[in-house]
Amino acid sequence: MTHLALHATGIVPKRRLIPRQPPDRLLAEIETWIRAEYPDAVRTTETRTADGGVRELALGFHPAAADVVIAAGDDGAFTVRAAFAPVGPGYQTFVGRLAQRIGTEHGIVWTTDAEAGPAGRADDADGDTIGETAPLAAGPDPFRDPSRAAERPAAEHGYLAWLGSGLIAAREIRRRGAATVHLGTPAGVEYTVDAALATSLGPRDDAWLQAAVGDSRLAVDVTPWWADAIDARNLLNRALCLMWTEVRWRAPATDAERRVNDEVLRLLGRAFPLDPSLAYPWRDWLELARVRGSDDAMTRQVEARAERSSTAPIGYRRHPVTILHEGWELEVPGSFSEERTADEWTGGESGRTITIAATETGTATGPMSPQAFLAQVATSLGPEALAHEDGELLGRARLTSDASSGVEVGLLEGYSAVRGRGAAIRITFDDSADWRWALDTWRALAPTRGGTPLARAS
Repeated sequence: MTHLALHATGIVPKRRLIPRQPPDRLLAEIETWIRAEYPDAVRTTETRTADGGVRELALGFHPAAADVVIAAGDDGAFTVRAAFAPVGPGYQTFVGRLAQRIGTEHGIVWTTDAEAGPAGRADDADGDTIGETAPLAAGPDPFRDPSRAAERPAAEHGYLAWLGSGLIAAREIRRRGAATVHLGTPAGVEYTVDAALATSLGPRDDAWLQAAVGDSRLAVDVTPWWADAIDARNLLNRALCLMWTEVRWRAPATDAERRVNDEVLRLLGRAFPLDPSLAYPWRDWLELARVRGSDDAMTRQVEARAERSSTAPIGYRRHPVTILHEGWELEVPGSFSEERTADEWTGGESGRTITIAATETGTATGPMSPQAFLAQVATSLGPEALAHEDGELLGRARLTSDASSGVEVGLLEGYSAVRGRGAAIRITFDDSADWRWALDTWRALAPTRGGTPLARAS
């Protein structure tokens, strides 16, 4: 069985007369310990409350990876969840060993498959039942035992099986005439690139894809974290993932964008002394350093090497991207800042903002027609509302202005619908001449085509 995830369940044991630590205190201790033990690996941490009131600590270790989630309950239940693809076997062994060490440091008693049973229940040392674990995601069975997830042969086998099947599927899709296939890139976005394959380490052409299907040594060229170490290659690949998928290639407009740019510069600056022979993106490195205003010895060395570099600029977000949200898609500039919640996607720059919300629609007799959806939500637009029709897609919108913030801005409020799905869009713009752009953007909002993304993070 190929395992691509960890879902370890366990118990924080009782200490006789000493009560268990409250979940928040336990998670705070774990976070402090991880930051001290793995300062080079931790990107982000967030403590939150999950459904059912369980407290969780979400840990980000790599830009190509979903967060590792540690959950603790008042009853002593303890879980560690992580997805390993598409990052690589080095990431899997890192997470497995991290979970092992957390268990050792805090006396976690891990639950075996037999003890967990089909419902994922567990008993503590005194025989008391300890809740139910979160349901497992669909797909191959995850590792239950952190020590098994940390074994290099199993990690390498599982990752190569995932990568090989993804590359074979991508080749077949390309042979049928499809456009770019996305393999292991972040969810919720598709990039505009003239290539056979888009990966978190950049695009690859059909010749590379054909060769990689038959040669695993070449295939791992798109693996962000291969070795069981945080070495120069690991640091460079982390920087490249960010440069390809997250950097906006303009002056940062938010604190989050500044943190990304600074992280890239920090990673590159740490990788180079460890191995100067690697293929560094000198011109792109210099571009970010200049945006940051850096003027030190490292920047001057980068500038000298950039002058001799002939490589093409990197970064998917130098071009338009297609955002995907709840069954709808819209092409926007790759430079847009963005924020995504479970309910909405918001993006924008330079006096333009777009917010999209979407939902499935239905009645007691089946999916709702687009006419019925618009009749419910679009009446507030008034009788002069603009209409849009493109095949099954129907839309209504209104152009007006909004001065509620103290500054008058242009405003488009609109709705779009197909059978069984509806979306709302709100567009604001500072320049009154942008009204045509706002209309074109509303009309471009459409249900997802299905696309050709493959196994983004599973």
